[in-house]
Amino acid sequence: MDFYFFHLMPWPHLPADFDTAHRSAWVTFPNKYYDPERGQRLYERYLDELEYAEELGFEGICVNEHHQSTYGIMPSPNIMAAALARRTSRVRIAILGNALPLRDHPLRVAEEVAMLDVMTGGRIISGFVRGIGAEYHSFSMSPAASRERFLEAHDLIIRAWTEEGPFPFEGKHYKLRYVNVWPRPLQKPHPPIWIPSQGSAETAEWAAQRRYPYMKVYSPIQTIKRVYDEYRGYCEKFGYRCPPSQLGWLAPIYVGETDR
Repeated sequence: MDFYFFHLMPWPHLPADFDTAHRSAWVTFPNKYYDPERGQRLYERYLDELEYAEELGFEGICVNEHHQSTYGIMPSPNIMAAALARRTSRVRIAILGNALPLRDHPLRVAEEVAMLDVMTGGRIISGFVRGIGAEYHSFSMSPAASRERFLEAHDLIIRAWTEEGPFPFEGKHYKLRYVNVWPRPLQKPHPPIWIPSQGSAETAEWAAQRRYPYMKVYSPIQTIKRVYDEYRGYCEKFGYRCPPSQLGWLAPIYVGETDR
């Protein structure tokens, strides 16, 4: 499947002393350099390009999540997906993805993604991620518990989508007397789940066990081959051969004015 994935970059006017005055374009770079009026024009441009991808024949378009960064101005991929829901009619919308450990409550993710799935007539692909290190600095959260929070949030969301409610959920990080999501997803048993990753062996094995498509981002081809070979090995460990549709590669592409 061919998907069009766009990072929403604000391209701020960097100060002349950027290298010495500011150590990073993430987390601590002063937001006084963000121009909301220019940002409004960029949102329109990026939404237009994602919408145009459907006209060009792409099977899907992707939105993602980053925080307090000049690298991306999409802190809520669900809002972007909602904007695209009415601007498109055929293309799949892949949310790659909601950073589960960073959300105050995964039940909100379950509700919002189910709502989007119904709004789009069943065109949502739900990606789940743990989030990279900078995101934890953004929220002043310790990454030490991110994996167990991610796994527990995943289990809660899947149950919320597939089981009739209300039912209780008693976890280490999330405790609810009533899980009773309205609306429920249109796709059954739930929207497809994709797992983008930087290559962690634990994530690859976990995704292979559940037969979730696994996506490696922005790496040399040698690294891609090594990670995918490991993932295929995990699939065989769980008794099946990995089909091509279960592997995704996010590859950066530069578009120039001419072939030269």
